[in-house]
Amino acid sequence: MVNKRPHIADVKNRIFKMILWISMIAFLLVTITNALNKRPISNLAIPFVSGVLIGVLLWLFYHNKYRLQIKYGYMTILCVLYLPVAWLTSPGSYSAMSFYAILITFVGIIMSQEWWDYGFPIISVIEVIALLNYEPSVPQQYRVYSEPAARALDLSINFLIAVSVIFAVVIVLNNYFDSEHKRIYKHSITDPLTGIYNRRYLVHQLETVQNSSNQIFTLLMMDLNNFKRINDTYGHVVGDDVLREFGKILNEACRLGDIPTRYGGDEFIIVLMNTKGLDAEIVQKRIEILFLPMMEKYKDIGLSVGYGVAESTGLTIEEIMQVADDHLYKNKAAIKKSQAS
Repeated sequence: MVNKRPHIADVKNRIFKMILWISMIAFLLVTITNALNKRPISNLAIPFVSGVLIGVLLWLFYHNKYRLQIKYGYMTILCVLYLPVAWLTSPGSYSAMSFYAILITFVGIIMSQEWWDYGFPIISVIEVIALLNYEPSVPQQYRVYSEPAARALDLSINFLIAVSVIFAVVIVLNNYFDSEHKRIYKHSITDPLTGIYNRRYLVHQLETVQNSSNQIFTLLMMDLNNFKRINDTYGHVVGDDVLREFGKILNEACRLGDIPTRYGGDEFIIVLMNTKGLDAEIVQKRIEILFLPMMEKYKDIGLSVGYGVAESTGLTIEEIMQVADDHLYKNKAAIKKSQAS
């Protein structure tokens, strides 16, 4: 299916695939039910042929052929052709067709993606209203069940089929919407390059922690010394590799509950929960050890990690960030001074 929003189209394609499966199985179940109830041959042939046609569409769908045509072919079979043909060859509103009319309209609405797609379920509604008003004019055309018990059994079985299909479609939709919500949320809080948390998530978590009077934490702020030289000497692709590797290192160095974040550019922050400043040195040393191979690799550049630490006790978020930032640049200045001497 062609769509300007490729990810939404992909979700719709996955939903459509499941609906094709559900529809094919439902039609075959209707065929079996009508056979068990000894209905006329037309009541067997129509759902059976519909199930076979949808099976062909499903085969084409799996082979990635004519997906837009498959969608409209399916909606034409379901919403336009099946309803009047099945209605006119059955006891009409005396049968389970009313259940399937609601089901077909529901599926047509679910499958609608563009505004013109809603024409299919609208056609279904118009057809049903027309058929309901047609029935009284030709009562002899509709053969009512001879036995009330047979009718009750037939309606019960078909009602269960119709409701089961609705349940299945809704469950499929809920599962996809749930997975889509999780995907979007993860995307919104994750830095796409390094795979660790982004600045938005950091700010949200700091605000949450600040509102909890029992929570203490230490902010470990870092940046990569001489990182600009990596980009200037080896290019931005290599620079991205360094940032990506550093993100992996932070993930590995952190404990459960800590929050590793890319703050921006080559600046990173870890929120070390329930940790005081001196304890942060353990994590800092772990990062140093893990990053050592990368430092050796770019020894000619002088690549290293700068650190700034600030405890949360008695400070606002802005003050904690400022203390960590000041500490970071004080350490960087000390390193530059020692290198110059």
